[in-house]
Amino acid sequence: MKRSISNECNQLQEKLTSYVAMLNFKYMNLCIKAEPMSLVPIKVNVEGSMKNIEEVAFTAKKDDYRFWIVPKFDDDLKAIGEGIAAVHPEFKQEVSSYKVNVGDDDGERDVKYIQLTMPEVDDNIHDAMKDAVDAFYQECKTLMDAALTQSKGKIAIESAGEPKQDVDDVKKAIDNLQKKSEEKRDQLRDKKLKEIEDAYNNWLSNVGFN
Repeated sequence: MKRSISNECNQLQEKLTSYVAMLNFKYMNLCIKAEPMSLVPIKVNVEGSMKNIEEVAFTAKKDDYRFWIVPKFDDDLKAIGEGIAAVHPEFKQEVSSYKVNVGDDDGERDVKYIQLTMPEVDDNIHDAMKDAVDAFYQECKTLMDAALTQSKGKIAIESAGEPKQDVDDVKKAIDNLQKKSEEKRDQLRDKKLKEIEDAYNNWLSNVGFN
């Protein structure tokens, strides 16, 4: 097999993998449940310097729908809240505190934290979420289809004159790569749609419509 064909196959694999990974990242930031990945894009302005949230706070997943964000310094509490709101305005923020023992002599002190609660999936959010899922999916599909078309064209040209068995092996490898990538892409979409429907049905139950 020509090196150029091998290189093209490898590049195609990298592209398809990256497109699926990006779709996964977008779905994780389309928050139904408390996904730790959704905190990654958050930046906090601390004295004029933009910091990643993990640099200025401890984060913990309280349950499927809530985070606790504990500032390393109380003075950063407001800036952390603003940073979160800039990326995820849909998250409900509540400032609370808990007591910690700081020693026999000093007793206890209050530690402030922000509780983030994922938005309820009501009628409006349900429809908006489904539209977003479809838009992200179609974007990923378009990129994948374009990459496949381009690579298959290049490989067809480079394969001219190559042994038939080698050509068949390359086609088989590309078809297998395409199948696995598309299956993973579709699984991500279906999983997100199920999350939306589960959360929506939960909201319906709570408001007495189910």
